Amino acid sequence: MIESDFMQVAEGLIRLDPIRTYPERGARLVASLINAQGYRLVYQTENRKKKYDSTPPPPPDGNMVSFPLRYGRRVLGTIEFYLPEGNGKLEGYDLRLARWGARTLAYGLSYANRLSRPEEGRRMAPEVRTRLEHSPLTQREKQVVSLSLAGASTRTIAEKSNLTVATVHTYLKRIYSKLGVHSRVELVARMAGTEGSSPGPSLAYGGEQSEQSAAEPN
Repeated sequence: MIESDFMQVAEGLIRLDPIRTYPERGARLVASLINAQGYRLVYQTENRKKKYDSTPPPPPDGNMVSFPLRYGRRVLGTIEFYLPEGNGKLEGYDLRLARWGARTLAYGLSYANRLSRPEEGRRMAPEVRTRLEHSPLTQREKQVVSLSLAGASTRTIAEKSNLTVATVHTYLKRIYSKLGVHSRVELVARMAGTEGSSPGPSLAYGGEQSEQSAAEPN
């Protein structure tokens, strides 16, 4: 995989909107990293376990490798990759790509789950509100951030702010620039005061693997 292709996959994995389709989009992108024939994503939301299969579905007798979807100390589920015939396992570069992809997908799923909760079910933490108030944003930009943190989609932000969807995208670009972030995942992490919201691509290019708990190929 050439660097430009990898960067497109990386950007896709941190693009949460639209949240509803993120699990399928994310799993498909990770599978493309290693040219898998198919995938099966299984993960636990607050309410139920969800399963997503590739199209066409995974072959019943294909060579399969499985990786846990870890977010911090939590295991959200698993992603299974079905390899081309004659390729029984992942090694070297492809193994690092698969591990990085599974970990990045887990981050994305965790944030997508939080953003998809009903707005009335969440309140902005005092420290987050203080951080937002002291940010270099205009009042309108703060409103857009507040709605984003509440889990509103781009269209919902537009409706509640009496803006067009295109204008909301423009505001988000300005907000990202002012705060030094590149996506909603990073925006949420910055406002929450956390780090590591979006694992960088260095691991996929030969960096040291800090998390040794990913499943080894079968």
